Amino acid sequence: MNDDPALNRPLFNRFPALLSKLPFIPLGNLPTPVKPLAALADEIGIEDLWVKCDDISASVYGGNKIRKLEFLLADAMEQGCTSVLTFGGLGSNHALATSISCQQLGLNCIAVLTPEPATAAVRQTLRYHQRLGTRLEIAHRYADTRVIANKLIEELGTTNVYEVPFGGSSWLGATGFINAGLELADQIAAHQIAEPDTIYLGCGTAGSTAGLALGLQLAGLKTKIEAIQVTPESIRPTKLFAQLIKETGLRLRALDTSINLTRLPATAVNIRQDQLGDGYAMPTEAATEAARLMMQTEHIPASLTYTGKAMAALIADARNGRLEGKRTLFWNTFNSNPYPELPEDDSWRALPEGIHHLFSK
Repeated sequence: MNDDPALNRPLFNRFPALLSKLPFIPLGNLPTPVKPLAALADEIGIEDLWVKCDDISASVYGGNKIRKLEFLLADAMEQGCTSVLTFGGLGSNHALATSISCQQLGLNCIAVLTPEPATAAVRQTLRYHQRLGTRLEIAHRYADTRVIANKLIEELGTTNVYEVPFGGSSWLGATGFINAGLELADQIAAHQIAEPDTIYLGCGTAGSTAGLALGLQLAGLKTKIEAIQVTPESIRPTKLFAQLIKETGLRLRALDTSINLTRLPATAVNIRQDQLGDGYAMPTEAATEAARLMMQTEHIPASLTYTGKAMAALIADARNGRLEGKRTLFWNTFNSNPYPELPEDDSWRALPEGIHHLFSK
């Protein structure tokens, strides 16, 4: 393995001219492994099921967001920003991953958070933010997030604040997931896995889906993506996906003319809503059952927001015969690293008053 972490990212291996043109700072333990899920496959009646273990993508906090943050936070530092402003639901893994990475890099983190159901996981995430010193601002509606963000930028100064969008989904964030697609291609070339027919992953703001699709295209793979929508139509994930595909391709080609990301085939990605249920972070019976099966058969934890719903779609397709004779890869975007020991006392009272109801009995 090369001593330069950037050269361990396949995007830079394949397109070395990007090394001096893209901001990058190593945050992840990459590549993440691919493993067979024989017990789960047997349980749901298919033969060839694998997992891409992004749940262990970093030593402190895993999940898919670290791939985006390697580029986004490097950009923040190159611009001389001292604070990073981002967004998410109250239990957002993206917001938490951003805050953890900011702390590692000496950056301040501000998270504008929107409502989601009160669960033990949400409360633990908020306590983790409290431990990290994240500045939390509560938006009572998604529509309020922009107003709050503008006030924060005015307060702190436009040159001091770097804004990371919901889910880290910008062209630069998506570039981090191009690495993921190329990483899978390298693992296929190394015979760690044969080329999958289909990949399943959760889709919120479409950055991971877009980047992965572009990475697979760059690698010349024919693998299809089933992107399981977990956000409402008001977020417009299908439109975001199309915008990210176009902008990311254009931006990278402007940096290196050897990168030719042509229009994706219409069948390359299927963004589907059949597991959304009542909305973002609203558990469904299918997601709950999928999470139970993942833990029971493979000892893999899942969230009911993203991975549970993505696996629920995979299980439904398996039981409907759609995956018969196919090689299927589940992309685990969750964090499986344990949280540090967090208090169970009333220290939550120091959190913003607008979320005290989540803790009060």
